Amino acid sequence: MKTNIKIKFAVLTRTALATLAIIFTLSVNRVNAQAPGLVGIDHVGINVPDMDQAVKFFHDMFGFTPVTQLGPFSMPAEWKKTFHIHENADQVELKMLRAGDGSNIELFAYKPNAGSQEQPYRDDLSASHFSIYTSDIKATKAYLEAKGVKFVSDIQSGGGDTEGENWVYLETPWGSTIELNSYPKGKGYEKHNPAVKLWTASSEVELNTVSLSKEYLKKMVDLQIRIWDNTDAKARFSQLSELYADNILFFDHEAVVNGLTDLNNRITQLQEQNKGFKFSFIKIDNSNNVVRYYWNYGPKSNPKLISGMDLMIVENGKVRSLHVFLDKLPK
Repeated sequence: MKTNIKIKFAVLTRTALATLAIIFTLSVNRVNAQAPGLVGIDHVGINVPDMDQAVKFFHDMFGFTPVTQLGPFSMPAEWKKTFHIHENADQVELKMLRAGDGSNIELFAYKPNAGSQEQPYRDDLSASHFSIYTSDIKATKAYLEAKGVKFVSDIQSGGGDTEGENWVYLETPWGSTIELNSYPKGKGYEKHNPAVKLWTASSEVELNTVSLSKEYLKKMVDLQIRIWDNTDAKARFSQLSELYADNILFFDHEAVVNGLTDLNNRITQLQEQNKGFKFSFIKIDNSNNVVRYYWNYGPKSNPKLISGMDLMIVENGKVRSLHVFLDKLPK
């Protein structure tokens, strides 16, 4: 259900940023599909009762960023008949979210929502789910629970082909379930050297057991503050390569960035939006090569106006990806 809707029914929009082309790179084993041109899964689509509520949930809890929007627009009767939509459904709104380094997520909100509000049983034919990969499932679960997210079970562990994998299900504000899963050291089936390996969300960003020293973390804190407080874009650019990989992936509530040049531009934009604001350090910790860096941000009169956390993955001594989570914002 996309842009081949007649233009008069579609309100095309703010593609603020180009979605990064890392959607489904099979870096371990590329599978040759039978259908010509087929590459892999681009996105998962889900229906939500309230678009604003759903976007806020995926952004605030996971850092996912809305990128494109269609509608809301009215649907002609022929369209509803073709795509098996209730006759009294009037409008639909669509938003595509960048979901970390995995497939995108597309949200659909119909008005009025004529479908059943009751969640299907897991064994119903209409039931489905998707899973979000994390390199540290215990830390992710604890973080989300602290944010008020309800989990429907404890963390489970696999065996046999899924040995080494852990998973747990959480509940969205509208009652559906999402899975978190993790297997940073691989799955049991890989021990048999299969001809084809499953794609994983860690294909593009290495998750390993490298231990980061206290000296490295201190250097990271110092560089992070120097870089993000430096208002000289040219001088700042030379600092970026000291801390970040050339192909750095950066995600915050307004931007998706790939590479040092775009990151430098994003920092300039942030400084222009917040004249005189400075960063200050709260704390830093890590689990192997995954780092959590907590900070305050604000003017001299209120240096703790904003607070948040950067979740960084380090590869070969440099930050390969950085996700920004905002914990406190002014009203």
